[in-house]
Amino acid sequence: MNLWDEIDAHLHLFARPVLSFRDPDGFPFSVRTYARQDRARDLFHVQIPEGVPAVAGPAWLLWHTHDDNFDVQHTLAVTGDLVGEDGGWAFRPARVISRMHGDVAQVERAAARYLADRGLSVPDAFPWPALEPIARKVRRDLTGGERTGDGDEGVGEGGDEDWAGSYTEVSRALESTLHHGYWKDLPPNAPITEAADRMTDLLIGRIDARPGERVLDLGCGIGAPGIRLAKASGAAVVGVSITESEIELANAAAAAEDLADRVSFRYGNVMALPFPDDSFDAVCSMEFLYQIPDRPLALREISRVLKPGGRFEGSDFYLRAPVPHEKEPILADLRRIAMVETLTDLDAYLAELRAAGIEPVGTEDISPHVWPTRARYARLLRASRDALAPVMGEKELDEVIAVTEQADDLQEMGFLLISGRKPR
Repeated sequence: MNLWDEIDAHLHLFARPVLSFRDPDGFPFSVRTYARQDRARDLFHVQIPEGVPAVAGPAWLLWHTHDDNFDVQHTLAVTGDLVGEDGGWAFRPARVISRMHGDVAQVERAAARYLADRGLSVPDAFPWPALEPIARKVRRDLTGGERTGDGDEGVGEGGDEDWAGSYTEVSRALESTLHHGYWKDLPPNAPITEAADRMTDLLIGRIDARPGERVLDLGCGIGAPGIRLAKASGAAVVGVSITESEIELANAAAAAEDLADRVSFRYGNVMALPFPDDSFDAVCSMEFLYQIPDRPLALREISRVLKPGGRFEGSDFYLRAPVPHEKEPILADLRRIAMVETLTDLDAYLAELRAAGIEPVGTEDISPHVWPTRARYARLLRASRDALAPVMGEKELDEVIAVTEQADDLQEMGFLLISGRKPR
């Protein structure tokens, strides 16, 4: 495998890299950058902010991503040289020196098997959300009370707001709708909740669950789609999330609907699902897998817990066409705001499904019927600015609104319905 193929094989896991180089005094300097491949000239075009001191010489490009619970991490480090190019800067790669792929999920599965074989229960763990207030306090202490902007998104200046309270404010601003809507044949002034319910119903129809079946809802949020699926189909639904507060709210909602006997929500990492093989008749993923750094691993886990002949239904972002150079900053900002970790074209997506043991049986691009959600989100967020600023932070909120408004210019990033089946 040549250098460029080696880099390309892993770039889909990452958003923007960090460029490290030396300043004129020889001290190391790092900046977040955009890196655009130019294979014809054997280099990346990179951006260095105006005023940042840089000199040509040895440099690194580092791509790194991990999830909030450190269950998986990926790092791609490339050494090379920073060179002047066309009045700007370029990075000429020389060697890939490391690719660290998360093995934590494999360790979790091995530990689960070890405990199960010996009849032992899983030891109590200190939940990550309980550590977040401590982490925020440390950040404030280190920065003199100011927000660092790194890992503290969604928390106001006080830093001790309850997550559920912040979630409630955002949910209220978006009229209790935290996923895209399906606007086909709807008037522009239709309630966003109606469009969101139609999107959920679209997935429910494609899943075609029946009484007696068991369905897994990945990234269940606070439970609304899973509860709607259970009520419409009569099937039993199990939802998983890595956010304890979401799980509590979802189970409370199921109990309020008198569905706790066949609808439940629990902690679960899609890259190490806490279920035996062949556990579910269907798996549903609504706007979730794009958040996963290692989607191929997640798809293998989905295949593992599906029964032979089991169905997979998902909605996800994908690349409909190559993104022009001038739109790359918009894409990078949108990926960061929307937590889009994995973004590929359709062919790559289908190849990942097949490699995981799930045979694709249908896809549908519904982008034109989904994108009106963006403009509606931006208007609702702007109208609720006074309520949201204390819990999100003014700077962060304004950035989210601006990026959401710019997203209309990014038609290359599409919205896909995808169906698959595990062979019998």
